[in-house]
Amino acid sequence: MTARAIWLPGLAVAAGAAAATAHGLYEVAVASRVPAGIAWLYPLITDGLALVAYAATARLTGSAARYAWAVVVVAAGLSGLAQAVYLAAEQGLEASPVVRFGIGAWPAVAAAVVAHLLYLLTDGTAVQRPAEQPVVHAAPVQPPAAELEPPTEPARPVESPQRDLARTRARAHAAEHGRLPTVSELQDLAGVSRGTAAKALKALRDQPAALHLVPARHDDQGAHS
Repeated sequence: MTARAIWLPGLAVAAGAAAATAHGLYEVAVASRVPAGIAWLYPLITDGLALVAYAATARLTGSAARYAWAVVVVAAGLSGLAQAVYLAAEQGLEASPVVRFGIGAWPAVAAAVVAHLLYLLTDGTAVQRPAEQPVVHAAPVQPPAAELEPPTEPARPVESPQRDLARTRARAHAAEHGRLPTVSELQDLAGVSRGTAAKALKALRDQPAALHLVPARHDDQGAHS
C-alpha cells in the first residue's frame, strides 16, 4: 500500500470531522452573542490550534512535546464539547453565562498558546536534533616500551638491623681469626636467630671481593732483638 493510499482517507476523515465540529462551534459562538461575521473564526481558531500543536509534537522533545500534546487534546476537546452542547439543546440554543465567558476569552487564550508553541519551535533546546553519527577516533600508535621507560634496576632487598649486626660481628671474627665464624658461633656473637646468622654468612660468602680477611698478627717469638 502506497503512502498516497493512506493519506487520502486520512485527509478525508480530518476534513469531515473539522466541518462537523465547526458547525457546532459556530452556533455556540452565535448563541453567545458573537456577530455572525466573526463567529466563523472560532472553528478556524480552535481546529487550527489543534493542527499546529499536533505538527509541533513531531519536532519538540521532553516537556515541550508533552505541552504540545496537551494543547492538541484541549483544542480537540473544546471543539467536540461545543458540538455536543449545540446538539444537546432541545429548542433554540441559549448559552449560559459560563459558556459566554469562555467564548469571549477563548481567542486571547488561543493566541497566547500558539505564540508559546511557536517560541518552543524556535528554541534550540526544545527542538529534536537528528541523531549524529558517532565519531570514531583512531587510537594513537604507542612507541615501543623500550623507548618510553628506561631499564630499571632490580630491587635490592631491605636489610634488617639484626642481619647487619650479624654481618658486622662476622667480619670482626674473620679479621681476628682469619676465617668466618660458624652459624652457631655467629648466633652467639651477635645474639641473633640461627636463620639470621645463616643468611648473614651466606651474603658474606656470596661477596668474596668485598670481604678482606686480615689474619691475626702474632709476635714472632724467634725475632731477632
